[in-house]
Amino acid sequence: MEKFVKKFLIYAGIFIAVIIVIELALVAYVKLNRGSQKFNLTCVSETTDETVRGQSLTGIIADGETVKLQKGFYNCNPVQRGDIVAFNLSGRPEPIIKIVKALPGDSFALEKNNGGKYNIIINGQIAMALPGQSYELTEGRQKMLELYINDYDGAIPPDTYLLLGTVAGGSLDSTRFGLVGKEGIIGKVEVRSKK
Repeated sequence: MEKFVKKFLIYAGIFIAVIIVIELALVAYVKLNRGSQKFNLTCVSETTDETVRGQSLTGIIADGETVKLQKGFYNCNPVQRGDIVAFNLSGRPEPIIKIVKALPGDSFALEKNNGGKYNIIINGQIAMALPGQSYELTEGRQKMLELYINDYDGAIPPDTYLLLGTVAGGSLDSTRFGLVGKEGIIGKVEVRSKK
């Protein structure tokens, strides 16, 4: 009986060691592959270099900087929070580029702060224009978003997105033209690496 118990303990120890090694390998695999998302590029109809005009993405993209636009990217890839996208705005000959700040199903609201301005709240968190700088809309500037909040009970509707620049008081973005449908998004914008 004593031999059996010893063998059992040895085998149990080996089994536990194997499980630990497998778990460590899985953790290492996940850490190595985090952030290295694979995208489907078969739907990209054209890739062009575009020159940015304007300062609504200051801190990320400068006026006059060249970016790469992958047209059709979202025909086979999901729009993700934080993506920089090109969008066709009615009445403008050239697309505008903005950051996706809220996705379908996200909650959004406006909250008046101590300074009398309105913060944009997404999923219960104050939306940030840049690190350490929240969006603060002046009285009147919040009205466009209030319409959507009231119409959709504070939730982003299906296939619709909140697009913003990095200007704390808002720019030519969803604070002016409202939420945008996926059909208006031309493609994904990639910032060229700085040398």
